[in-house]
Parts: sequence; C-alpha cells; structure tokens
Amino acid sequence: MSDVELAVALSRELLHGTGALRVSIALDGPQPAIVECERLRAIVVRDAAGVRELPHDAAGDVDLPDLPFMRRLPAFEVDATEGRVAGVLGGLELFGRVVRDLAALLPGASVVAADYETSDPAMPLGIAGRAGEPLVVLIGEHEFTLDV
Repeated sequence: MSDVELAVALSRELLHGTGALRVSIALDGPQPAIVECERLRAIVVRDAAGVRELPHDAAGDVDLPDLPFMRRLPAFEVDATEGRVAGVLGGLELFGRVVRDLAALLPGASVVAADYETSDPAMPLGIAGRAGEPLVVLIGEHEFTLDV
C-alpha cells in the first residue's frame, strides 16, 4: 500500500465517519501529494505526476490500521467575530482528535483538514491538524488554535 492509497482511504473514512463536507490531506514524504475528498464527488489527487480524479471508492481494498472513534454530529453554531463554536458537548474536541490521530497515521508532517456544517452554510467550520501539534480551527476568515 502506498502513502497516497492510505491517504485516499483515510480521507474517505473521515468524510463518511464524521459527516464532513470535505477532507483534504497534505501528504508529507518522499512523494508529497494533496488528496481532496468531497461528498458525492471524485477523489482528487495532486502530485508530481499532475492532477488525477479517482472514483469515490478508490483504495476501498486498503487494509486500514485501527482508526479513532468517529461519529456524525449535528451542525455547529458559530459566531466568527466572537470565536464562538457551540454544538454537541465535546463535539469539536472529538473531531479535532480524529483529525490529529489520522494525521499521525501518515508519514512525516502530513496535515489532515476537514470542513463541517454550521448554522451558517456560507461559513463552514474547518479543523486542521498535524500529529503532536495544536489544532487549527477556522471559522470564515478567522483562525484559532485548540490544544486537545
């Protein structure tokens, strides 16, 4: 299994397991790549060979390691100007840990990012993480750090 195949499989698992709108993985390693996975769309891989679209079920036969607990949650209520996120108790932390734990399954300083629904469809909640580092939470143009 290649690192790209693992990233494709993990992006799809995160998308479906948490109900994310979209997932992106910046794969660090000898052959860096960016993997993008959205609901009901092809998976896009950008690497040294160029840009290619894969069927949404690509890498479906990859034998995945144990994955962190994932679940879908209702949309978050957000207020970007106040940096406020409200939702299911522990929901933001749950998604943050999942993002960071999946990044730890990938090589080097790979980054996993996911966007989630909010009370404002024009302003998704973004969570990005790298193993061993604080999370970055994005609400619109506002950026916050979260250490869970």
